[in-house]
Amino acid sequence: MSGFSMLPDLHFTGGKATWADARRLPREGLAQALVESRNRTLAWLAAFGQTRKGWMVTRQYDCNPPLWTLGHIAWHAEWWCLRGVRHLERGGVRLPVASEPSLLDGADEWFDPDRIGPDERWEIVLPDVARVKQYATQVLDGLLRRIALLPDDEDATLYPFRRALFHEDAQGETIAALLQALGMAPAEPAAVGPSISVSHNGTLHFPGGRFTQGWHDADGLALPDELPAQQTYVPAFDMDAALVTNAQFLEFVEDHGYEHPSWWSAAGRQWLMTQERSAPRYWSRHAVTRAWMVSRFGAERTLNPDEPVRHVTLFEAQAWCVWAGRRLPQEVEWELAATQNRGLQWGALREWTATPYEPYAGFVAQPADLELVGRFGTHQAVRGVSFASPARQRHTRARMALLPEDDVSFVGFRSCAV
Repeated sequence: MSGFSMLPDLHFTGGKATWADARRLPREGLAQALVESRNRTLAWLAAFGQTRKGWMVTRQYDCNPPLWTLGHIAWHAEWWCLRGVRHLERGGVRLPVASEPSLLDGADEWFDPDRIGPDERWEIVLPDVARVKQYATQVLDGLLRRIALLPDDEDATLYPFRRALFHEDAQGETIAALLQALGMAPAEPAAVGPSISVSHNGTLHFPGGRFTQGWHDADGLALPDELPAQQTYVPAFDMDAALVTNAQFLEFVEDHGYEHPSWWSAAGRQWLMTQERSAPRYWSRHAVTRAWMVSRFGAERTLNPDEPVRHVTLFEAQAWCVWAGRRLPQEVEWELAATQNRGLQWGALREWTATPYEPYAGFVAQPADLELVGRFGTHQAVRGVSFASPARQRHTRARMALLPEDDVSFVGFRSCAV
């Protein structure tokens, strides 16, 4: 057995090598990435301070409370990587059962998303902040020790640990979105990233043809919703090289776009009836100059016309497309365009597609996939990554799912010719 030296602590910032492909990380690279991901999580959470009072934030109906999120990150990794989960058949259903107890008494009742719903997460009384942080540290230490003792670097051996890494990466982005929703600045200002402007917004032509959608490599980490690979034919299409900008969306707003029902889908009109909305979330008019302003982590800024528009729902993206005589890309079109790498600019924001989030043909769910399966049929397929995502999350095959009304996530859109 070949092991490696244990990483020193949670402030580990360097490794012996740089691994370019996060989905094929060997044990040492995976351990390094898990520590880096935890540092990233804690950096986002630092805005809430050290005491319970700072973590008792105003309820956000489209986010999870910060302390619950940290506990859930630890619970998820502990459950699938450290607790010897086995599967029992009950009534024809395979149910996961842990062989070992949690390091934190009560963790299953507090942090298992299948046991505690979104509303209850804001109502329950959790342990002290220090205890949840200690639990998260203990779990990470256990992961690193377990990884160091693994017999090999085979994909099957590393699969649960790689999924734990990707899960924490994704949860870190939700903490950033919570800070934005609360109007709170990160403790480390650099975390919000530089202002992102669109450098070129021409149209790219794709001739289409036969295309393999989904993960079809023989090795590496394939997330469940990327399997099995699909052989398909994609007709030719034209797609924006870049995301729709604030300036482009502002034209729609100033043309009273939110007041014209004909530009909105039936579901979009129903959503509008529940809102007092005449512009995207976080947009407002300056009280004196009447200039358009935007809130970024609690700071009011003049709207940058060249930035991609963000925090828009699927309904708003669809309405803009109808108004502009355009359409959202199909999920397979987005994947083909990103895979061919012919000038598509992506990575600033998550991106809405026109495709409902559904399993690929032949998909077989495993017990670890229950949360994912619960999104099929109710969510919309979203592609790309955002500035709040670690670079390792960037992959042309990766899928994400958001509710159509989600405007708290760092999401925008691009359009295609009709």
